[in-house]
Amino acid sequence: MATREELYLPDDCWESIFKIFLNDCDNNRCFLPSLSVVSKQFLSVTDSCKLSLTISDQTLPLLPRLFQRFTKLTSLDLTGITGDQDALLTQISCFPLQVKSLSVSSNDQWTIPANGLRIFSQKITTLTSLVCSNIFLISKPDLYLVADSFPLLEELELAIKVDSYDDSEMCGITLALPKLRKVNLSGSYHIYDSSLLHLCKNCEFLEEVVMFHCKNLTAIGIASAIRERPNLRSFSITLSEAMNI
Repeated sequence: MATREELYLPDDCWESIFKIFLNDCDNNRCFLPSLSVVSKQFLSVTDSCKLSLTISDQTLPLLPRLFQRFTKLTSLDLTGITGDQDALLTQISCFPLQVKSLSVSSNDQWTIPANGLRIFSQKITTLTSLVCSNIFLISKPDLYLVADSFPLLEELELAIKVDSYDDSEMCGITLALPKLRKVNLSGSYHIYDSSLLHLCKNCEFLEEVVMFHCKNLTAIGIASAIRERPNLRSFSITLSEAMNI
């Protein structure tokens, strides 16, 4: 009969097993609580398997404990926060996280949480995906802040209601973010054919573009941009009468 020591598997083995199991399940994350109650070892291993966290107003008092428990988080969603996102991002930056994906979308935000993002970027330099949708206004300084603070961005969503930057800024932004693969600039009034052309010319890894309700794009401009980046896999727009398509 095998001894207890002979049946023991180290944490990294269990972590690999759990990841395979979770990846094969449609609703995989619901199994984490069940696995965590089996033993203290399983609790520790499942904690390391949790990679994403959705933060709401209700979870704010628990954040320090959650970040200390789930040390391998790579994705944070702040969409459910109705309060001060600047203060929250500042708080998050105090923890040694390697966040790759961040969503600061909110129906209650007038602008992006610029101060919080600046402080966040000084402490957490691993971000490759940023979502800022349902924001009412984005300005030139905000646009450059995003580019300067997160040079490794591969996915960027700035789906907004009002913008106050012009076409020349788009050229500078795309030059500052050469690694972009997926871009969503839906709703921007100041996206023109030349903006799209800058994007396709300057971002050699670009695969997916979403520009719904960008009314200043034309069919000729879109065709010219696509020719610059033939490796595009997806291009989503809202067709308008002005395009004559």
